[in-house]
Amino acid sequence: MAAEQGSREGLHNGGGPLLTVFLFDRRLEESLCEEKSLRIRGGYQELRADVCETFGIRPSEAFVISTTNRKQLTDSNFNGIIKDGITLYILNRIDQLLSSSTQERINFLPHYDTLIKSGSYEYYASEGQNPLPFALAELIDNSLSATAKNCGIRSIQIRLLFDESQGKPAIAVIDNGKGMSSVQLKNWAVYRLSKFRRGSEVDSEDASYVPPQPVARSLNSDISYFGVGGKQAVFFIGHSARIITKTSDTQDIHEFILSKDDFEKKEKNNEFIYTGYIRNRKPADFSHVTEDDKNLRNLIMEEKDKESFTAVIVTGVQPVHIQYLKNFLRLWVTQLAHIYHYYVHGPKGNVLGKPKTIPIDIEVYMFEKAKVPKILNLREINDDMQTLYINSAADSFEFKALVEREGVVEGIIRYHPFLYDKETYPEDPYFLSRGNEDIDEIDDDCIIVEKEARGRRPIFECFWNGRLIPYTTVKEFDWCTIPKKRGFVPTECYNRISGVLFTNDKFEVSTNKLTFLDLELKLQDKNTIVTRVTNGQEQRVKIDREFALWLKECHENYDKQIKFSGFKGVITRQDITSKRMQTPWATYTSIEWDGKTYKAGQLVKTIKTSPLIYGSIVKFLLYGNHDGDVYATGGDVQIALEPKELYDEMKCVPISKIDRIVARSSIKKYIEDEMAKLPDTLAISWPDGDALEENDIKPAGAVIGKLHCLNVGITGKNLLRLAFHTPVYRPPYTLLYTL
Repeated sequence: MAAEQGSREGLHNGGGPLLTVFLFDRRLEESLCEEKSLRIRGGYQELRADVCETFGIRPSEAFVISTTNRKQLTDSNFNGIIKDGITLYILNRIDQLLSSSTQERINFLPHYDTLIKSGSYEYYASEGQNPLPFALAELIDNSLSATAKNCGIRSIQIRLLFDESQGKPAIAVIDNGKGMSSVQLKNWAVYRLSKFRRGSEVDSEDASYVPPQPVARSLNSDISYFGVGGKQAVFFIGHSARIITKTSDTQDIHEFILSKDDFEKKEKNNEFIYTGYIRNRKPADFSHVTEDDKNLRNLIMEEKDKESFTAVIVTGVQPVHIQYLKNFLRLWVTQLAHIYHYYVHGPKGNVLGKPKTIPIDIEVYMFEKAKVPKILNLREINDDMQTLYINSAADSFEFKALVEREGVVEGIIRYHPFLYDKETYPEDPYFLSRGNEDIDEIDDDCIIVEKEARGRRPIFECFWNGRLIPYTTVKEFDWCTIPKKRGFVPTECYNRISGVLFTNDKFEVSTNKLTFLDLELKLQDKNTIVTRVTNGQEQRVKIDREFALWLKECHENYDKQIKFSGFKGVITRQDITSKRMQTPWATYTSIEWDGKTYKAGQLVKTIKTSPLIYGSIVKFLLYGNHDGDVYATGGDVQIALEPKELYDEMKCVPISKIDRIVARSSIKKYIEDEMAKLPDTLAISWPDGDALEENDIKPAGAVIGKLHCLNVGITGKNLLRLAFHTPVYRPPYTLLYTL
C-alpha cells in the first residue's frame, strides 16, 4: 500500500528524504474520518493515487486536495506547497464547508533572533553603566563552575586578541576546568537547558543535579545555572562563538560553532535552523582553520599540554566593544574584581597586607599590534569597591537571616569612622546622585560634615552564591535605620555604615544575573529570623538593640574628629537648662581640628549664629567624665566677646560654629572698627568767644560764650558733636570748668 502510517523509508523523486503529510477526508457531511499520514513518493499524481488507495476513493471520482488555507494542490504548485508535516484536506470542492473539525500540526521553534539578539535585549537596561563587563562575567561564571573541583590552581583567562596582524579581533575565555564531552557540549548549546534538566535528558552524560554543601559566604562556584547566560553573552559581544573543549578521560577535542551568519544562511536555504555539527579531532589539529587566522591557530596549538580545558572564542566582536575594552581596560577589570571579589580573595575579602592563599586566578590579557601585552590579575586590583569598604572600616557587625527555612542570608555591616577632618566612607564612582544632598541643616550636637558619608546610597550590596548581583541593593532594615527619636549616637553615624548580604541559591535571580527577583521582599517578611553572629556563633538577641549599642561603641571608639588637649578639670554648667546635661563637662585649653590648632586667648569668629560672634577663646568644653587628652566628634567653645570695652559678656556655642577659613586679620580689623566707636577724649570749644580758661573764676551772672563739645575716638576721628545754649549763672553759684 502507499500509506504505511509513516513507516516507509526511502527517497522522493527530488532525491531527498521522504516527506510525511497528514490528511483529513471531509467530503461527506457526517465525515468522522480521523487523520491519516502518507509518505510522499513522487509528485502530485502519485500523491493522488496514494490518497485514493488509502481512503477508498475510486480514481474516477472528482475531489480536490487542499491546504488548510484552501489552496488547491496541482501538478504545477506541488513542489512549492508540500513540506514535511503539512496538513491537507480532501474535499468535494475548494469552497466546501468543513463537515467536522480537524487538527493541524505546527512547529513553533523560536526564530534564531531569540538566541542571537537575546544578549542585546538582556543587557540593554544597564542603569547608566556599560554592560559589557557583565556579559564577560557570564563566561567567567561558566569557568568557575567548570573549575570547581580542580585539585590545584583554578585558572581563568580572558584574552583580548586585538593584534590585527594575527587575524580578526577575538575574545577568548579559557579555563583549566573539567571540560565537556561531546554530549555535554551539545547540551551546552541548547538555549535554556538548565543544569537542573540536563541530567534528565535521555542521552545526557550529566549526573542529576546535586546542590552544593553549605560553605562560608555561599562561595560554592554554583553560578553557571540557567543554560542562558553564556549564549546571551557571546551574541551581545560578537556574532559568533567557537567552543573548544576536552575532558581528562579522552584524547579527543570537541569543537562547536554557533554563528549568526550560519543561522541566516540556513534560513535563506530553507534548512532546519537548529542543527549543526560538533567537530571531533586530535589535539593541536588546526587543519580546518584558515592560514590568516593565526590567533585561533595559536590557541589550538596550546592544546597539546592540557589535560582538560574549555575555551570560548568570540569573533565578530562589535567595534564599539573593542574600543571600550581598549580605552577603559582598568575600569572594567576593576568592575570584574568587584563582582568576583570574594572568589579571588576568600570569605574575609581583600584585607590589604595579608597574604593571599586562594587558588583562583582570573587574569585579563590584552594583545595589540606592536605593543607589549597588558596583563591584569583580579587579585591584584586594590581599588574595587569591596576592597575599599573592607580596608576603610574600623569594625564590623555580623548577622544571619533565615528565610523560609532554607533561604540563608549572611550579612556584614561595617563602620567607616570620621577621622580628624574627613569621612572615610569610600566614594562610589557609579553612584551618580551622590553630592546632591542638602547640607544646609546643621545639628548643633555634632560636627558640621561637608557631605554625608554614604549620602543617598543604599547600605547593602547583594551577592548570590558568592558573586555580585550588580543591580540589586537593599537600602536598609528597620533595625539599622536612623531612629525617629534621638538615639544613642548622632544621626550621621548611621550614614557611616556599609553592608554586604550573601545569599544561597534559594533566592531567585534574573537569567543575566543582574537583579534579584525576590530578595528584599523575603527579607522583610515578618517570619524571617535575624540573629547576631559573634565569633562564628549565632545569638538570639534583640537585633535592633544590639546594633544600636555596637554603633555607639564605634562612634565613641573610632570617630576621631577633634583632639582636645590641655585638660583643666571637670565643671558643672549652669547655662544649660537640662539638669541631666549640666554635668560632667571636661574643660580644655586647646583643640586640633581640620589640621589647625585653636587655643585659649585666640581670636575667632562664628558662622551661622545670629548675630555673628567675634571674640577670644576662653576654654573648650566636652561632655563626659574625661581626665586627659581625648579625641571626640563635638563639643562647645566658650568665647569672650570682643572688644571687652563694648561687650562685657561670654557665650558658649558648638565648636562646629567656629569659622575655619576666616583670616585672623579680618577678625582683628572688625574688633578695631568696633573699638573705634568708643569715645577717648571730650573736646570743648567756644567758637563765638567769651571762653573760659583753665582755673578761671567768673562772678555769678556772668555770660560765657556758646559751648561746643566733641567726642573724639581712639583714632582721632570725631564721633559726635554736642552743642549747648549759653548758660547764665546767678549767685551764690560759681561755675568752674577744668579743661
